[in-house]
Amino acid sequence: MATSVGPNRTGRRLIAEFVKSLVISSALILVSLPFGIRVESGVLGFIVIVVMMALWATIFSGFMQLIALKSRSAAATQSASMIFFPLLFLTPSFVPRNLLTRPMEIAATLNPVTYIMEGARSLILEGFDPAAMGRALLVLAITGALMLLLTARAIRNYD
Repeated sequence: MATSVGPNRTGRRLIAEFVKSLVISSALILVSLPFGIRVESGVLGFIVIVVMMALWATIFSGFMQLIALKSRSAAATQSASMIFFPLLFLTPSFVPRNLLTRPMEIAATLNPVTYIMEGARSLILEGFDPAAMGRALLVLAITGALMLLLTARAIRNYD
């Protein structure tokens, strides 16, 4: 008897999320070009931004699938997405990090979203900044590995 939960189904959903996010990220950047936004890192930077955003969306989606597997509740899964919403505001998205108050600076430093945003911002405004890109790729690697590990464990223990 086939089950509705399993590595194949979860993997297909994550791949679909990745592809969808590639399309959405590309569209957002392309729509911004007529309004004067330029990607200083060029075509390669555009590709890196799009892939980075798609990976981040896939990781977020994977954590939501993990919560769904563990809770088995649509309401709990939907509510859990609200945990990630404040993370967007605890970043230097509106104000440079050096102008944040000390508590906000600490929160931004601990927030993985900060490093993804700073990596993407550097590609748009400055070109390839090795330090910003290194931190962004490290966050993607660590959170992606953590998501995959926890999801595989949840699937293995799912009854």
